[in-house]
Amino acid sequence: MSRFFKVFLYNMKMTLRQREAVFWLILFPILLMTILGFIFRSTGEIRLRVGVVDLDGSGISRSVVEAFRGVEAIEVYEGSEEEERKALKEGDRNGLLIISPGFESAVSSGKAGEVTIIVNRSEVTIAQVTSSTLRGVLEKMGQMISGVPAAIAVREEEEKEVKDFEYIDFMVPGILAMVIMFGGISGYSLEIATYREKGILRRIKVSPVPISSFLVGGVASVLVFSLLQAVVLIAFGVLAFGMKLRGNYLHMAGFVLLGSLSFLALGFLIASLTRNSRSAGLAAQAIGQPMLFLSGIFFSVDWVPIPLKVIARCLPLFYLGEGLRGVMIQGSTLADLWVDLAVLAGVGAAAFAAAVKFFRWE
Repeated sequence: MSRFFKVFLYNMKMTLRQREAVFWLILFPILLMTILGFIFRSTGEIRLRVGVVDLDGSGISRSVVEAFRGVEAIEVYEGSEEEERKALKEGDRNGLLIISPGFESAVSSGKAGEVTIIVNRSEVTIAQVTSSTLRGVLEKMGQMISGVPAAIAVREEEEKEVKDFEYIDFMVPGILAMVIMFGGISGYSLEIATYREKGILRRIKVSPVPISSFLVGGVASVLVFSLLQAVVLIAFGVLAFGMKLRGNYLHMAGFVLLGSLSFLALGFLIASLTRNSRSAGLAAQAIGQPMLFLSGIFFSVDWVPIPLKVIARCLPLFYLGEGLRGVMIQGSTLADLWVDLAVLAGVGAAAFAAAVKFFRWE
């Protein structure tokens, strides 16, 4: 038991002597808690973006439109059917409501007036909420008009150009992005910190093995492993859960490789700035964990308050997740996702340049 306490006290002393470790273990969580505390104090309510097309133009149809405007959780956009369908396809609307011609005359004659709703199912985390919300408001409106909910007949239309997704389609790219991130900042790059701590880097520097061969060989192994991970995860998602792949396989591979390089560069920067492997591991976890929960890889950022939306769009993991979803489930081309590509490439280049500047062999 005495040996246990000696080892325990030794490890505690070694940890407390490392200022970086104290920061990542104690001060950083307090800082993060403070930031999130201020952000969530001002949390706003979720608002659905709904397009409304009034093809009847009558007094009763206008009352339906005004009823939707009175719902605090709904932002109403009125326009032509063509404009609103286009906005729905482009993801600018969560749902579309079309009031059919003859709505007032049908209701006045005791029949049900027809209303068509179309839900943007590419937003898998809010599609069901959108559908149930629209139906709920229409049901209450029908009851107010005639005393029975059946005064409004709701028809839900599947827009052919708006693809239907399930949560598994949303989740698998997010898990792949998470694996790529942690593989980059906690994988091979942390081995560099360990090599430096044990003096291996110093010996490699004076050995006949070129430094470039040593580094490039290690990076190449990580990239190959990332591709293998992607294949395994995607195959499991397709075979076990029926995930629908709609993108180009080469584009998927390109995003996986670019994401791996970008986060490897961040990992090298962490290894360059920290003194040893223990501090590097703590720093990688402290950076990776908040990014995991704030970048929206497991949920739509439409649900979060505006401050968190801003934070999410400042994180490279957000763009990796968006890009992977684009090529995997939406069939987007690399040209369509140029912003995601540019951000990942820019972050990787900046991190690599900083890592080179601060890199230490000993």
